[in-house]
Amino acid sequence: MKSNTFYAIYILWLRQIKRYFRSKSRIIGSLGQRSSSLVALGFGFGSIFAQSRRGNYIQFLSPGIIAMSVMFTAVFSGD
Repeated sequence: MKSNTFYAIYILWLRQIKRYFRSKSRIIGSLGQRSSSLVALGFGFGSIFAQSRRGNYIQFLSPGIIAMSVMFTAVFSGD
């Protein structure tokens, strides 16, 4: 029973991955939105973060943007 469920989930996941990579506008839009927010927030707040002398703000912000990308893509890609 479990193997059939996991197989069905795998098939649905594979279909969505293929759909995503075949749509060039979807790829460009998702990467463009994330990189523009990284640039705007990273360089905008970078000087404030540097004053605390605790590291690089881009390195601090990048994992959060990657996590948001994965989360929002998963939430909004449901049909």
